[in-house]
Amino acid sequence: MPSADIMQLPFTTREEILDSEARDLKKQSKNRHSSGSSESGITFSLTPKTISDLLILKGSHIMKTILLFSILFCAFAMPLCAETQEISEIKDDIATIKTDLAVLTSEVKNLKETIDKGFGNVETRFDSIEKGFDRLNNIIIACIGIPLAILAIGATVWGILTHKRSGKDRALEKQIETLTQEIETLKQQRIVNP
Repeated sequence: MPSADIMQLPFTTREEILDSEARDLKKQSKNRHSSGSSESGITFSLTPKTISDLLILKGSHIMKTILLFSILFCAFAMPLCAETQEISEIKDDIATIKTDLAVLTSEVKNLKETIDKGFGNVETRFDSIEKGFDRLNNIIIACIGIPLAILAIGATVWGILTHKRSGKDRALEKQIETLTQEIETLKQQRIVNP
């Protein structure tokens, strides 16, 4: 069979053909050796056809080995590639989370500032309300205290005046009593001495 026809056959058939040709060559060399030829050792006739067939046979084993190693490499490399893709996705997720976290921290800082400003405003309002209550307390104290002071002063003046009057009144009452007794005594004397 020519070598071009061997290439078109399936791999197992090509291998069988090459093995049968190699056996035929061995038989030919044994026959030469047993027939008493002067050549020592085994000799093969190397024709371009046998060389190409041997290269194809060796190439097929090399190709099988390369194919096997490439499949094994892919079996090991594919999960690693998938892991690197997952790692890159995780890194992207981490980067987005970091940006979101930075945005949230800036928003929290802004909220703290606005809350601090709001509490500052509330504290100033409470201070102004306290000042207003202090003023109102002073006004209430003045409104209640001044009339009470006036009443207290008036009561003491009234007490002093009434005490003075009561002394005068007693003196006047004594005089009135004495005068009324004198008048009665005079009336009785007139009644008696008309």
